[in-house]
Amino acid sequence: MSQNGEKMAKDRIIDGKHLKDLRKTTNLTQKQFAELVNINVRSLRAYESNQRGLTSTRFREIKNALGYVSAKKDALRVMIDYLRITFKEVRDLAYFTETYLLCDLKEFVSEDTKLMAYNHLWRRGDIWIFDYVDKNLTGNYQITVQMSGQGCRQMELILENHNKSWHDLLSKMIFDRKDMKVTRLDVAMDEMYQGQENESEYFLLSEMITKVYHNEVIFDKLKSWSHIGGGGLGFQNELEKEEYRQGISLYFGSRQSNLYFNFYEKRYEIAKKEKMSLIEALEVFGIWNRYELRFAQEKAHKAVEEYGYGVDLAEIAKGIINSEIQVYGERNSYGAFLPDRKWQRLFGGVEPMKLSVQPEPYSIGRTISWLTYAVSNSWLMVSEYDKLMNTNYIQIILDSGEITDKERKILETLKRQSQSKSKEELLAHEV
Repeated sequence: MSQNGEKMAKDRIIDGKHLKDLRKTTNLTQKQFAELVNINVRSLRAYESNQRGLTSTRFREIKNALGYVSAKKDALRVMIDYLRITFKEVRDLAYFTETYLLCDLKEFVSEDTKLMAYNHLWRRGDIWIFDYVDKNLTGNYQITVQMSGQGCRQMELILENHNKSWHDLLSKMIFDRKDMKVTRLDVAMDEMYQGQENESEYFLLSEMITKVYHNEVIFDKLKSWSHIGGGGLGFQNELEKEEYRQGISLYFGSRQSNLYFNFYEKRYEIAKKEKMSLIEALEVFGIWNRYELRFAQEKAHKAVEEYGYGVDLAEIAKGIINSEIQVYGERNSYGAFLPDRKWQRLFGGVEPMKLSVQPEPYSIGRTISWLTYAVSNSWLMVSEYDKLMNTNYIQIILDSGEITDKERKILETLKRQSQSKSKEELLAHEV
């Protein structure tokens, strides 16, 4: 991010509602809350009612006073670990694979299948494309692209060879393909091992279980949870006992819902799979816990849209966790729970995010966001080229654009909304 971008982010105004919601979670009065975060009550009331602008920096300072801290930058590694997308109208599959998957259809093996009601499968390793062998007869040109965890890693190699990223791939699909529907997205976050000397800093899933039973974990809409785990008995040696542990797995939500969490001790799974000791697994692979988010149907599509529009994948995943799960530890002087320090080390510093699946009115911010992330570098390069070579390509690009009837209606709507808002603000001032 540029220096200007950092300044804009730092000076961003936060809706006072978020501060009010935060205070309510503490069960403190305005006076108690103000004392705790070291501001006066009048300022707090002004922030909460939006009579005074609450900057993101000030909001962060208030949260820090409550025990909320920004996550350690190198604590988590975030990746796409499963992806399934359906396209309703793909008549030229060879063009599709070349344009969007960056590989030749000849690289795929043709097979029969009965999976997901399809009758044909194109397979390139763990990157699969389902379609219909009789599509020219039936007129059904629907396909589904599916990548398992291994398929995602294979796709990353393809992207790397073309000097592209997941964001490049998915944003292109979003803006090119109106027939696109994401039906599943898994995001995996690995808590990275920082050495034996730092093991006291890692989050223990066994403590999470205890916290749930002690009402130190607050859930928003998740209604169910479960856990599994086990190990050996009768060992006097702690190292031997540790080696026989199977690792804990926690499940939050329903597998049939559109949002499902699985947190588990990845280090034990790796040690067993690779037939090595736990210490070896930690030193070689460097993973402590894994936190998986499984999005399905509308929520999967919405998450990919957010990512395509420029929201960082880690911010999306952390924001979803923060909206659904709050983990607390010690109590403050007023008896209210403080955020768990270890949990904050992983997921702190990111505001809760809701993936609304309801139709939303058009926002110019979305278009600006996409231009910023997808076009700004190329635009700046052409602009600098114009200056260097005394050319006029930027203007040529602008002149080649066209405002459609649909876009003209959107602009008219935005203009009316702006005028209406200005009138309301004027009336409020007069009162």
